[in-house]
Amino acid sequence: MTNLLASVNLNIASWELILMLFLAGVGVLLGLAIGKEKIFVLLLGGYISFALMNVFSFKKIFPALFKKEENFVVLIVVFVALVGLIYFILSRSILKSAIKRKTKSIIQSLFLGIFLIGMLISIIFSFLPKDLLAAFSLSVKNIFNTSTARLLWLVIPLIFIGIFKGSGSKSKD
Repeated sequence: MTNLLASVNLNIASWELILMLFLAGVGVLLGLAIGKEKIFVLLLGGYISFALMNVFSFKKIFPALFKKEENFVVLIVVFVALVGLIYFILSRSILKSAIKRKTKSIIQSLFLGIFLIGMLISIIFSFLPKDLLAAFSLSVKNIFNTSTARLLWLVIPLIFIGIFKGSGSKSKD
């Protein structure tokens, strides 16, 4: 097995591989724990939060928080807080009936959980300063921090949802 991994030669450091496997595991567990409908709402919250982060210039609105070269931690905290806030608002309003409807689609939940984690990591990578990004291998940066990768992490969950729309939730009438 080690020889097989060595022959692939992705130039990924062992700590990066462990981190990526951990995050994939978190995505799988998240998918199993909360289900497809709630992950969909979290994905929607991620999309809206990412759009808001790009529209509002938080550095101009809160200049005291960004006195240093770039305080990326504040951006990450604001992004995660926005995802949580939007999830809370959407889960209590329009999408309330959709969230209550439980479907037993384990495979969809697993993949959506992984896509959610991948999308969030890709967005968080966009907030990191260049000197911190230098610690990551080229392969990891290509997976999460290129414009193409970010586009794919944003689009693939939508395509996946579109392909599997309604499957697993059909009821007998």
